[in-house]
Amino acid sequence: EYRLVTCAPKPGQRLQRLEEDQDGTFLLKDQDDGRCLSALSGNVLGLSECTPQQRWRLRTQGGASQVQHVLSANCIDAGSEHKPILYPCHTGHVNQPQKFSFIANPGWIQNPITWGDNGRRRTFETCLDRLPTQQQNIAVLDCADTRSSGVRWELLNAFVPLERQLWDAADKPPPDTPVLGGDKAPP
Repeated sequence: EYRLVTCAPKPGQRLQRLEEDQDGTFLLKDQDDGRCLSALSGNVLGLSECTPQQRWRLRTQGGASQVQHVLSANCIDAGSEHKPILYPCHTGHVNQPQKFSFIANPGWIQNPITWGDNGRRRTFETCLDRLPTQQQNIAVLDCADTRSSGVRWELLNAFVPLERQLWDAADKPPPDTPVLGGDKAPP
């Protein structure tokens, strides 16, 4: 049974797109298990033998991508409680729970990052995972102690927000230019 968790290059999240047909359908084979992503009874996602009944396709509507199980014609949906399901595909406007794409390397089925409420509410990308690991607690510690204990970090899914890219690319006034609205002295 799959869950939606933080994306990581680990067993349980690595699927391989195989046997692509001219109609754009394909199998999604688990790189570690050898079975394929499948529609199980009750609209549950799981693994089973790779058969023609377990073919998938990518649908694109209005710039959004959905992952559709061909035989059932249902799409992967985030569901609730981070437990993805198969659900009738949204048509017209695709809502966030069904926005999924296939990231070939490392093989993720990913629900993308999104935001709302003028940026006050952010939802980070999540991926299908059949072997979720227990979340680790983190703490702020002295850097020297942390280094000596062998802790290392790997940066994943890093990006520069568009606002920062625009700021960095914008022409800046010379340092001696007066500030907007007058001098810096308080009234």
